[in-house]
Amino acid sequence: MKIFKIFIFLILSFLILFVFSCQKAENDVPGSKIIIADTTGDWGFPSPYGMYSRGPGYIRMSLIFDTLVWKDIGGTFIPALAKKWEYNNIDKSYTFSLREDVFWHDGNEFNADDVVFTFNYIKDNPWVWVDPEIIKEVEKINDFSIKVYLTEKYAPFVSNIAATLPIMPEHVWKNIAEPKQFKTEDALIGTGPYKLLDYSQGEGTYLFEANKNYYLGEPCYSQIAFTKNSQESIPSLLKANNLDTGPIPADTVESLKKDLNIKEEPPVWAAKLIFNHNSNDLLEINEIRKAIAYGINKEEIVNISQRGFATEGNPGLIPPTNKNWYNPGVKQYDFDINKAQEIIENLGFQLNQDGYYSKHKEELSFDLAVTQDFKRDGEILKSNLENIGIKINLYSYDPKTLDSKIAEWDFDLAISGHGGLGGDPEMLNKVIMGDNFISVRYFKNSELIDLLKKQVKEMDEQKRKELVFKIQEIYSEELPSITLYYPKWYWAHNDNIDIDFTNGGIAIGIPLPLNKILFLDRK
Repeated sequence: MKIFKIFIFLILSFLILFVFSCQKAENDVPGSKIIIADTTGDWGFPSPYGMYSRGPGYIRMSLIFDTLVWKDIGGTFIPALAKKWEYNNIDKSYTFSLREDVFWHDGNEFNADDVVFTFNYIKDNPWVWVDPEIIKEVEKINDFSIKVYLTEKYAPFVSNIAATLPIMPEHVWKNIAEPKQFKTEDALIGTGPYKLLDYSQGEGTYLFEANKNYYLGEPCYSQIAFTKNSQESIPSLLKANNLDTGPIPADTVESLKKDLNIKEEPPVWAAKLIFNHNSNDLLEINEIRKAIAYGINKEEIVNISQRGFATEGNPGLIPPTNKNWYNPGVKQYDFDINKAQEIIENLGFQLNQDGYYSKHKEELSFDLAVTQDFKRDGEILKSNLENIGIKINLYSYDPKTLDSKIAEWDFDLAISGHGGLGGDPEMLNKVIMGDNFISVRYFKNSELIDLLKKQVKEMDEQKRKELVFKIQEIYSEELPSITLYYPKWYWAHNDNIDIDFTNGGIAIGIPLPLNKILFLDRK
């Protein structure tokens, strides 16, 4: 039997001296409190089922709950709760050897029963970022070894399940029938490097304290606080040492370089115009979506709304910076008012004296939903589309309300976005046919769906790349959404902490510079 080993134990000295280390400056005081700014604030109760299902929610939860595998800053998979793992191509299984020195925050010993329980629990209680259908069976070999059998070959198992799924304690969760409602202290018993001291949903603040008995060594910061601050206020607060790190306005970067350390986020977060192709008769028409694509001046949005700090979006979703999977040959929609109007008129619409198209007395008009962050984008889009004869009514909502409206198909057009496009291309499956608010839930092209299902089963990387390239080509023709741009975002930090972006993103591809290994001390 041929065994394909994914990763055996990493070199011990590498683990000890580099991987799990917080890059403390010489003047950093062990045991200090680190304050991290966030412009939104609340990202949910930081349990696996209580977190808000976007990257910042996962980051907070990940401080408390560990996974079997983790990523270092370079994007290499490294041991966490599992010491080593191997893949068996014959029976499509992964065997994990678990650490024997791990304890839950309440003092109970971690073992194989907890891992088996977690995998079985998400089958009955689906967890938002993992598809439980891929798990056929989980077998306990002994107290510190388990075997996960898959229903089919699944290329991103390590990155999107083993390095993403938080392992939960069986003794806490086994009798919890409604996990989303479970928000007591017990719901926050994990194995991670930090414990939650305080959480205020209204204030959008979190306070974590170090787990001194953490199996990878005591964290280098005794407390980590997340506070809600406007982006405009963050630079001055950083310079005054009232904050240690946070996102800053792009146009302040040059002026801050002499006082602060700056990190640029890889442009893998996509701002998208999403179409309600599900319940809006006009937007179900592919040619209408193409007319809108030709009518959008992306260059204007980038230069005016984003002040030049963005890259124009790729109709195939994946950004050019993801060099492993980006297809440069997808169909492009260069700004062309005449082309947009020609498409509309070929569908039988006539331009009225008021400057808007109509057909059988039905005006070509749509509501456009945005958040405050995307309001300027929305204003430019409204101007662009009204210039080609499509009337736009602009409405602004708070982010969670807009996510909810998108999930319920309660919109015509919406500007929203997500990260994850710098990691494994299974993200395409999640944002095209996933059952969530970041997904366009587009099933109208059977070839596209077939390719999406095939690409995650293809273990040969070159063959998988060919499938992913074809997916991008079809998506750019179908246009369930239009990628407007990939923003260039910046974080600043003082000398009390070092931050950095993880190659390929944290877990399934979260593009935030807050990988928890940066908060762990050298052994």
